[in-house]
Amino acid sequence: MSTQTISLGSETSRLPPAPIEAPDTQATTRKARAGMAMSAATFAMAAASAIQAVLYLGRFGTNVRTDGFFVAFALYSTFGVFSQSLRLTSVPLLVQPGARLSVREFAATLGLVGLPVLIVTGPLAGPLAHLIAPGLSTQGRNVTASALPVLGCAMVLQLWAAGAATVLAIRDRFTFVAGAYMAGAGSGLITFLALMGSAGEQTLGWSMLAMALVTCGWMLVGLRRSGGLAGGREHSSFKLRSMAANAGLILGRTAIYLAFNVLFVITLAFASHASAGGTTVLSYAYLFASYLVAGTGMALGMSNIPDMTRDARAQREALVTSTVPRGFRYAMLIVAPALAGLIVSGAPLIHAVLPKSLTSAEVGELQTFAALLVPWTVCALLVNFLLPMLFAIGRSRLLNILALPFVLLHLAATAIASAMFGVDGAVGAFFVAPAFFAGVLLVVGAGRDGAPALLRELAADAGRFLGLAAVCFGAAWALSSALPSGFAQAALAGIVGCGLYGLGLRLIARPQLEMLVSTLVVRPAPA
Repeated sequence: MSTQTISLGSETSRLPPAPIEAPDTQATTRKARAGMAMSAATFAMAAASAIQAVLYLGRFGTNVRTDGFFVAFALYSTFGVFSQSLRLTSVPLLVQPGARLSVREFAATLGLVGLPVLIVTGPLAGPLAHLIAPGLSTQGRNVTASALPVLGCAMVLQLWAAGAATVLAIRDRFTFVAGAYMAGAGSGLITFLALMGSAGEQTLGWSMLAMALVTCGWMLVGLRRSGGLAGGREHSSFKLRSMAANAGLILGRTAIYLAFNVLFVITLAFASHASAGGTTVLSYAYLFASYLVAGTGMALGMSNIPDMTRDARAQREALVTSTVPRGFRYAMLIVAPALAGLIVSGAPLIHAVLPKSLTSAEVGELQTFAALLVPWTVCALLVNFLLPMLFAIGRSRLLNILALPFVLLHLAATAIASAMFGVDGAVGAFFVAPAFFAGVLLVVGAGRDGAPALLRELAADAGRFLGLAAVCFGAAWALSSALPSGFAQAALAGIVGCGLYGLGLRLIARPQLEMLVSTLVVRPAPA
């Protein structure tokens, strides 16, 4: 996508437009649909995960064993998002002109990176379980240790799938990438249903492995059909020393993403001291919020980083201010009602449909965690829109220097808040480090003069959509409260809230709503 657009269509930003040539309509439509394809794939994975999550809750409930599994699953989720970030950070290494790696070198290096993951989650699974779940009982940590080898294999396969997706994105094969992730999501769901009665709490781990196998296999087929391992720079070196240097180059560029996604593992370690079942509930709340971020901010960034890299090398001015607000606006349009819906309707609906999955107290706990994660979600969206911009203009070294201070700030904020307010404090402090980091990225990307105006625009957009969602779903909750508590009350609150939000969008965000609808339903003109 051109540097004028990161999201759907070509809406005019309220900031002064950058002096960049407008793209032709056909190219804009094609690139908008690439972003939609990636978002659709991410949300297909989210839908499959949601079905499994509900079934998992209904079957196993929340207890010390599910807590143990979800600690291992948090590590898998963190590594999964880290793998996806390779699709953003590695593109500049492969895009011509100026490629620093051949596709063959890239593939060999990812193979090398996977080895320590298999060792840590296999032979060293026991010590790792003690490290990431200090507050769990022996029974819970045993479940963690048992889950790590299966999830470790899934991690490596997802890493290789992400590498193949990176090359396919450069070759403009986004539809194939989206198809691979959707096929993987479907196979994972089928595996979950098949093993649910026999694999116990580990069912979800085997489901993730099946999903990774199908996704990786599909990607490799697409890679072969699109030109195989050709591309990148002309000369390749496969000496161990060169491969180690390449691994350092790739992982060094991705350190900031690893730091950003390891924050939840740290938060979960503090939360593991809560009562049995609390870790499971928090994991569900976080997975919901993180899928919203991945399906909007990260998906759009993945679909546009090749074009942003090419354009940034030709013209670097105003890249951040001409792209970030538009994408952030569309993301908030979707994220705000989703979070409000979970708080007002989603959590009570789960309890009404599957009363054995969550107790009434755990419904309140899920609602609290979801509300506490709202600031983190906004900051995470902003970070995921800003990072691709800064990688595209060549600021990766500065970003990764900030990785360690970023993690240390999170550790300090979580420890202090946890000591003062317990588990709720640890979750509430989750946004502190991302908010600080987003502020630094704004200054680096837009400059000291441009950052205040950009921040005001972004804050206005976030407040507009969050405020609308709060009013609409709050009114829906007040209306539904006249009914007896249960399925009817939760369903009515969700339906009325969504309806009111849709009407509200026609008043305060009609251009964004029309552009979103037109991108979904209008077919691109034939070549």
